[in-house]
Amino acid sequence: LKPLDPQGAPHRRSHIGPRRARPTRASPLRLSSMADPAGVGADGAPLTGSQIQANLTSAKEARKRAELDAQLLANRIALLKQEEEKAWKKIEETRKRAAEITDLRKQNQDKFQAKENFYKAKWESIRAAQAQNAQARDKAKALRDQTRQGLMEQKHANARDTKEQSREHLYQKKEREAQERQTNQERSQYLKARREEARRRAEEERLAQLEKFREDYEARTAQEELLRARTDALVAKMEKEEMELIQRLQNTQTVQRTAYEELEAALGQTSHRQITGGRAPGAGASSGSAKLGGSGVAPVPQPAA
Repeated sequence: LKPLDPQGAPHRRSHIGPRRARPTRASPLRLSSMADPAGVGADGAPLTGSQIQANLTSAKEARKRAELDAQLLANRIALLKQEEEKAWKKIEETRKRAAEITDLRKQNQDKFQAKENFYKAKWESIRAAQAQNAQARDKAKALRDQTRQGLMEQKHANARDTKEQSREHLYQKKEREAQERQTNQERSQYLKARREEARRRAEEERLAQLEKFREDYEARTAQEELLRARTDALVAKMEKEEMELIQRLQNTQTVQRTAYEELEAALGQTSHRQITGGRAPGAGASSGSAKLGGSGVAPVPQPAA
């Protein structure tokens, strides 16, 4: 621990010099001065001035040492009190921290216990579900066994019923086949009679159809002859008209040819007047003839046979 100054602040030991040992008992000089405050020595002789001065100096030094020891003790006491206060603060903080840690540990324990309880309850529910599932499986197995046994019994009963039904069906089939044979015979006779009747009716209808076809043919033949006669008369009329048109066309072509010849002659005279030089006299007529020949008269069609 560091010593404190009178105001309670710690200071270094080098400022006050080396620490002196605290006397446990009074020195002889102090005892003599305390025993004879009037300046009388231990042997009853009076003290001299130097002795009195020495005694005074010793008393002052003893007082200073006592004061210094008291100050050092006070400093140490104050420092111890401060350390005690710090220690109590640390104790309080430690207790507070310990309480917090205890609370946190308790919370963790509570959480852990809650988690343990949760997992325990979950495990118990799983075990219960497993037990329930096992019980359900046992019930389902028993039900399947019972169902299988019932199905086997039902299968045997169905087999017996099937055999009985097979015998009954066979008997009914024989009766039905006999009845069907009888019915088929009657139907065959009926169908045979119907076929004969149908053949007879078909023959009659065929003959009637042939007669109808013959009558239609004769009627169509007469109609065709009538149409042919009308067509021949129309053809003769059209041939006569054609001859008349051909004759008229020939007459028209003759008139046209005459007009072309007159035009050619007129063109030839005009060209002869305009020619001056070494051109042949018949050049204009040849060109006019060529022009007229390009637009000659078409041949007259011959009458159709």
